[in-house]
Amino acid sequence: MPDAVRSRSPQLAFRRPPGAISVFIRAAADQRPAALEAGATCPRLEGRIDRLTWRNGLLSRFRDICGFPSGDTLPITFPHVLAAGLHGRMLQRPEFPVRLPGLIHVWHEISQHRPLLADESLAMECRIEGHRMVAAGAEFCLETRVTSAGEQVWEEKTGFISRVRKREGSKSPLGRENPPLEPRRVAAWRAGPGIGRRYARASGDYNPIHLFNAAARRFGFPSAIAHGMWTLSRSAAELENHQAMACRRLFVQFKRPVFIPQDLVLLAAPKTDGEVGFLVSDRAENSVFLEGVWQPS
Repeated sequence: MPDAVRSRSPQLAFRRPPGAISVFIRAAADQRPAALEAGATCPRLEGRIDRLTWRNGLLSRFRDICGFPSGDTLPITFPHVLAAGLHGRMLQRPEFPVRLPGLIHVWHEISQHRPLLADESLAMECRIEGHRMVAAGAEFCLETRVTSAGEQVWEEKTGFISRVRKREGSKSPLGRENPPLEPRRVAAWRAGPGIGRRYARASGDYNPIHLFNAAARRFGFPSAIAHGMWTLSRSAAELENHQAMACRRLFVQFKRPVFIPQDLVLLAAPKTDGEVGFLVSDRAENSVFLEGVWQPS
């Protein structure tokens, strides 16, 4: 029997995580509109994965490239990697009103209710419905939850924006939080040539704009762009090391793309209730690429 089972309603079900490479292949031939048309929106779309598994070496490659130490638990951002194929297939459903190329990842929030063991049996459910109008366009929110024996143990919300053909008024983006005050530099690293291909092998995200300069230039960028989730994951790993404790909640706003190559620095400052505000900038601290809040367990 095939791994994927489709029903007549806009739902997808998989026994194990589907690969993401085919998503980007199909995206090249997508004929849906690039911008949200007037009166259009996203109906409720759902998907699930009955058992989260991964190929040998994927977890170790992910830990290595993002800076997470080896151990018995999963990095806080790793379930997002396992969701990538399902997310892509949901956004390629004919019911979703715009095509995948051109969607911009603008914010991300992850909450982990307890550490996830690398060998425990986990399942995943996803959903997306409707949109909000914000200043930059139409904002969609893709929600994902991971369960263990029916208990919700991990969840994320992913915010991304599509252009619109006609404005309908606007609201503030979801999840906006204040940037950190007087942050101090806590780590530095380099997004060097080849980082896009290395992260793709560790995550399954083979979006060509992260791999090839020519593909990025087709969308008006001067060079390939580092994966936003790599920058976020590397930040989370560095903060866990700096704070000497695990993360319970991670929120980030993506401010601008990281063009490869680029030297990056991580700055952080304490906030209330033990939270840490952080941002990633260039070495001269002139450009902020992302900013957010890290909350310990």
